[in-house]
Amino acid sequence: MSTNLITSLNARLEGMSASERAIAEVILDAPAEVVALSSQALAKRCNVSQSSIIKFCQKVGFPGFPALKIELSAETARSENAQQIHAGIFSDDSLGAVAKKLFASKIAALSETMKANPNAVLDAAVGQISAANRILILGVGGSALVAQDLSSKLAKFGKAVIAGGDSHIQLANLASFGAGDLLISISYSGTTREVQVAVEFALAHGVPVLHIGAYHQAPAPEVVLHCVADENIVRSSSIATRTAQMAITDLLFVLFVQGQGDVAARISDSHALVRQIR
Repeated sequence: MSTNLITSLNARLEGMSASERAIAEVILDAPAEVVALSSQALAKRCNVSQSSIIKFCQKVGFPGFPALKIELSAETARSENAQQIHAGIFSDDSLGAVAKKLFASKIAALSETMKANPNAVLDAAVGQISAANRILILGVGGSALVAQDLSSKLAKFGKAVIAGGDSHIQLANLASFGAGDLLISISYSGTTREVQVAVEFALAHGVPVLHIGAYHQAPAPEVVLHCVADENIVRSSSIATRTAQMAITDLLFVLFVQGQGDVAARISDSHALVRQIR
């Protein structure tokens, strides 16, 4: 395999079926334990059939479970001898290996994220942005950086956008929003409490919601755009996650701008104004 097994499974989780995801999550949660299991024992732990284990192994690039265990054993043994500093990257990796793994992770995030979002859903998201009178973009932690970037882009084209700052202030701002406005919530996991509170309030009060990331609560936002990234347990920063999120927000911005009739004039005016202070 071009990337290690653990990294590959993390990157492919979102696109897996329910049974495949159950197997992958058991492997990711306890790789050292899985090495010691038979395919029958693993099937029982995952609550799937033994044939499902074999099909899963073949789908991720191995002829059978023994071959997968050999690869997994090598990775877990290495983890004991070298410090893992980021998903799939170890302290004893060469510069070239680090670069290759990091770029492969980012490329995988972009590719898988593109596959996860149908054109119809992207079109609906752009429609929400275009129709909104005011937009509040809410993200926490690394997602706040993505929110701020999208905010600055949309503001250049005349959208009234609120983003950044204290999340309590953001929630207070949301309280004044109505059906003609839009909440854009950003959370890779969908479990960020501030985002959940904001989405729940918006849906209860008729405010349209565009969510970027996973969302597990009910009711769900009207439009959800998925981000797929290598989210290994060991990571020094949300690098692949932010890559996937930025890919989505950049695409939304470009599609929004494409629908504006005076793009060239707006860009020219923006550049001309900035040049005055140089």
